Amino acid sequence: MEHYARSFQEHGCSPQGVDWGPKLGDHALRLDRMLAVLLPGGNDGRRPSLLDVGCGYGALLDQMKARDIDLEYMGIDVCKEMVGAARQRHPAATWQVADVLALPDTPAFDYVVCNGILTQKLDVSIKDMDRFAQNAIRKMFRLCRRGIAFNVMSTHVNFMTDRLYYRNPVELLAWCMSELSHHARLDHAYPLYEYTIYLFRRAAIFGESDGTSDAA
Repeated sequence: MEHYARSFQEHGCSPQGVDWGPKLGDHALRLDRMLAVLLPGGNDGRRPSLLDVGCGYGALLDQMKARDIDLEYMGIDVCKEMVGAARQRHPAATWQVADVLALPDTPAFDYVVCNGILTQKLDVSIKDMDRFAQNAIRKMFRLCRRGIAFNVMSTHVNFMTDRLYYRNPVELLAWCMSELSHHARLDHAYPLYEYTIYLFRRAAIFGESDGTSDAA
């Protein structure tokens, strides 16, 4: 948490402030990959809801507004400075300083997305980061009614740094399909050194309303 607070103090409300690179186009592309989890229909006329895990200063909500996407939005982050800035920038939205793993397990959101939290490990061991990532993915899926999206650094690169978290995309997708749902999609086609995994509940795919998971 101290690492992100320092980045935000130095760079403010910008991609660098949440420890991404300085390219605005790359940042926008990642945000669009998160929003690609949205499915048409299936909400019985109600406004869909989305939980943004690691919301930072609210960049995803900025992107939603730019794309004219209307959702019931909630952002959470462990960095109180970022949440404070997000609340000032978008006072009508719901913001909370919170750890996703500490939230109740009840499915409370149609969609849960996590942009960036599972791409960095900093000084955490790979074993501990593997455990955290899998617990976080499980938790996000328990919280959703329709689907989740998250990104991870790809092992299909020619250079790696110690502070980033790399997972073989095929292995992680296989784990997700085995543990959570075989209604899955992997996007490794966009021009960054990462990929996004989407996991859906069967009810979301077929527009049913029981909210149950059809795990593999």
